[in-house]
Amino acid sequence: MQNLLTDILIFKTNIREQDIPDIAVAMLLEPRVTKWSVDCGDVDRVLRVEAYQLPAWEMIALVQRTGYRCEELPD
Repeated sequence: MQNLLTDILIFKTNIREQDIPDIAVAMLLEPRVTKWSVDCGDVDRVLRVEAYQLPAWEMIALVQRTGYRCEELPD
């Protein structure tokens, strides 16, 4: 079986703790996302996503469709 390499994508957002259920639904509907988390305690409210072949711009669009700001953080 071939091992699938995942990318780690890091974003600055405005997601709050109470918004996690909204984001969870969006993440569950995207099959390329394998793992994700939001650090609501960080000033940038960092969204960390592990995904297979999911470009950053698509993840940004997904988060924005749920009503939140999202921009990629540089390495």
